[in-house]
Amino acid sequence: MANITTTIADTSGFIPQVWAQRALDVLKANMVMARLVTKDSDVEPAFVGKTLNIPYPGRFTAQDKAADTPINPQTPTGGATVSVTLNKHKAVDFLVEDVARAQARPDLLDRYIQPAALAIAEAVENDLFALYAGLSTSVGTSGTDLTAATIREARKALNDARVPLDARYLVISPKDEIALLADPDLTNYFAFARAQGVSEGSLGRIYGFDVYMSQLVPVVAGTPNSTKNLAFHREAFILATRPFMDPPAGSGVQAATVRDPDTGLVIRVLYAYDISYRGVRVGLDILYGVAELRDAAGVVVLS
Repeated sequence: MANITTTIADTSGFIPQVWAQRALDVLKANMVMARLVTKDSDVEPAFVGKTLNIPYPGRFTAQDKAADTPINPQTPTGGATVSVTLNKHKAVDFLVEDVARAQARPDLLDRYIQPAALAIAEAVENDLFALYAGLSTSVGTSGTDLTAATIREARKALNDARVPLDARYLVISPKDEIALLADPDLTNYFAFARAQGVSEGSLGRIYGFDVYMSQLVPVVAGTPNSTKNLAFHREAFILATRPFMDPPAGSGVQAATVRDPDTGLVIRVLYAYDISYRGVRVGLDILYGVAELRDAAGVVVLS
């Protein structure tokens, strides 16, 4: 009778931190909104459906100090607490049959990681862009390309609302990026002050906004189509992320979590041997929630 040898699948060569860190790098490189909005993250694990109550500050009034007169402590006005539910669990799973080879060659690693991380990045970006629907202020006209004059209107709207002058951003669609590069009001600006705007297609800073292009700016179909560009201060929206709880002990699934200290993004890599496919099943996932934080700090720029 032939000898039967029982072999336990070896996943010891799988280094989850390598996959998680590379996935995090791809996420950061392909996100626009997630890098610009307010973030809230923590190292405490959470679960899908958990609600976070996140306070944000209001305003103080500078008081005159007279001799021998005390200064009274103030309670800031306009502050509030926003509830953010961690109701977004996005995941991408795939099979790796040769882990050692994939980890040894960055180009092979990216064949797995890049499309998986891009799918997650797009999901997060789309959820953030969807917050435009809650904003009460808009400028511009649907079906008309974005102009310098419309950007000035957006600036005025934020100024009238006393929104801070720093950390202001304008995220526009590809068609509106091209329209601005050809806008007569900005021709001299690009010719002399920002020649790289024409040579590289980089708009840079216009009327106090750091301008970014995103292919994911929402376009609502209609007659005409309505493009929802966004002009906003960092305080307009919030992205809250948390790490997951560990998989149950003895489940055969192992996990590694990486958190980026700059953006607050947290991504998890799960891995386990799949006997059906004779390979390592890898999963990337992220837990987050988004919310409007301060309505006056955001403007929908229609085009």
